Amino acid sequence: MIYLSKSDYKIAHDCHSKLFYKKKDYPSLNDTNEYLKFLAQGGYMVGKLATLYYPEGIEISTGRDHELAVELTEKHLTKDEVTLFEPSIKSNGKLIRVDILKKEKNTLHLIEVKSKSYDPAKGLGHSSYKDYLLDIAFQYFVAIEKFPDQIIKPYLFMPDKSKITQIEGLAFLFDVKENKSDSKFRSYDITVPENRIKDLVNDDILTLINVEDRVKEFLPAIENEVNLLLASLNPQLTKIEVALNKKCFKCEYSVTNETFNQSGFDECWKDMPKPVFHIKNLTRIAAQSKSVKAMDELIAKKLVDFDAIKDLLADGAGDRRRKIQIEFSEKGEEFIDPQLNRELKGFDYPLHFIDFETSRVALPYHKGMRPYEQIAFQWSCHTIKTPGAEPIHSEWINLEPEYPNFRFAEQLMSSMQRSGGIGTPLMWSPHENTTLRDIYSQMIKYEYDNPELKQWLETMVKFRKRKDEDILIADHLCETEGRFVDLHDLTKKYYFHPAMKGKTSIKWVLPAIMSSINSGRIKEWLENFAPEINLFDLDENGIPKDPYKLLPPLEIYEEGEKSAEESGEEEFVNEGTGAMRAYEDLMIGLNKGDSRKKQIYAEALLRYCKLDTLAMAIIWEYWINHE
Repeated sequence: MIYLSKSDYKIAHDCHSKLFYKKKDYPSLNDTNEYLKFLAQGGYMVGKLATLYYPEGIEISTGRDHELAVELTEKHLTKDEVTLFEPSIKSNGKLIRVDILKKEKNTLHLIEVKSKSYDPAKGLGHSSYKDYLLDIAFQYFVAIEKFPDQIIKPYLFMPDKSKITQIEGLAFLFDVKENKSDSKFRSYDITVPENRIKDLVNDDILTLINVEDRVKEFLPAIENEVNLLLASLNPQLTKIEVALNKKCFKCEYSVTNETFNQSGFDECWKDMPKPVFHIKNLTRIAAQSKSVKAMDELIAKKLVDFDAIKDLLADGAGDRRRKIQIEFSEKGEEFIDPQLNRELKGFDYPLHFIDFETSRVALPYHKGMRPYEQIAFQWSCHTIKTPGAEPIHSEWINLEPEYPNFRFAEQLMSSMQRSGGIGTPLMWSPHENTTLRDIYSQMIKYEYDNPELKQWLETMVKFRKRKDEDILIADHLCETEGRFVDLHDLTKKYYFHPAMKGKTSIKWVLPAIMSSINSGRIKEWLENFAPEINLFDLDENGIPKDPYKLLPPLEIYEEGEKSAEESGEEEFVNEGTGAMRAYEDLMIGLNKGDSRKKQIYAEALLRYCKLDTLAMAIIWEYWINHE
């Protein structure tokens, strides 16, 4: 028998066809970043911490032997009271593995541990919680079917953003080791110092949320869906055909390998046209527009080229961008709005091209912090002091287990002051502004005394309209515009190159511009990027190669960037996913405490961040010289 597991149900709920591809072991984009998923947001730490709340717990440790896990679980559940970690429950073709199962006589407490943050003031009403509720709802469905005489209580166990840790170095207390195995599935052992367990539990950073009422809302739909899915598994595995739609463009089954020379996506779309200009590459900025919503209807009619959507485009910002993309893709030309050059020439010198790398994890790094409070660990800045001047590079990084945020900001302030003052700081997306705004709030929260830094931040930062979390920000600051200029925003408004397709990430814009440059100045910048590192080379057609692909690789960094891009996000709010994963690996992951890896990571992180700011300077140089 082929069982329907919790992970099967979750992926099939997104698209029923995916269940077939999962069970047939088709290659998936998710296959290449298992450790990154493990690292992401410190989820493994939350899982370990949750078990510490239940010292009586017994782990059902059977690896991937599900039948043995079910057998051991049923044996333990003959007791009146017992707590189990990772027990397995099987019922009518369905199989679940529960994070924590606590039995108290005739009541079973079903506890799903999640690393996503929870704010009690806002509850679970936001759509981002739907997948988590669906997850525990499927387990609840199986449990009430298996144990009809028991009372089943479902819970989510999550980091509470309203709570502040009292433990310095909380995140650093968790050690991770990989279990060596011949299996393609990687697993990890997590340990904490025995003498700190009491402190960790008393810190009470997690919150247990009873979700029974919410979960019951899902049950009728789950029952119907589960019956459909089970019928596709047994007696023979068959694919459930679903209507093709724009969600397919984000499908993880869009890659091939030695075994499968056709991806799941290609199999689903094998009877569809394959035009040169496919709507899957059309930008989905302002994704709620009429034209984007109409894509599903066009796909149903097998109308998937740019021509099919032209008549649906309106006058909004998103559709304006799509009109430009269609027109100039078909012409094979780049588009530069004359307004771009006028805006660039209005900026005050010096110009500071700035990029930050930051980390947010579920369990805070330092005392006084809340879950997912931001750590700023690295910045890079290329400064052009006067028109026509050469860019001067400065940088800073912290890879020590100490609170870096105030030194981060102080070092940036000092560097900019030495380079001629604030002038015009430029960023790619609002991340840099958001980070400094957070540091300003942290200065007030932690009573950090540096009047010069405080005043400098008040000049630099654009403070948003007041929200509940802005209680520390003075009213007059919420009206200021700040000094940052967002080059990403300028790209969306004024620039397009056919090589970018529908993307506006700097990692798409730079290679596109490189294919059109004829500048000895830019060539020299790249050739002299760093000692023994030349980032300028030509392909067989005489076109400059993508400088990012010429950097000495750091596998986890590049896998992190790849993972972010393949997530399907059309607009990258923060392009530092690779840096964030590398930092987390070094600080709280497998390579924590490895001095050799620290040096390797530091060099790579500095290179990548330096190229991000040089990329902005190159794009600026290219734009400013196009009237």
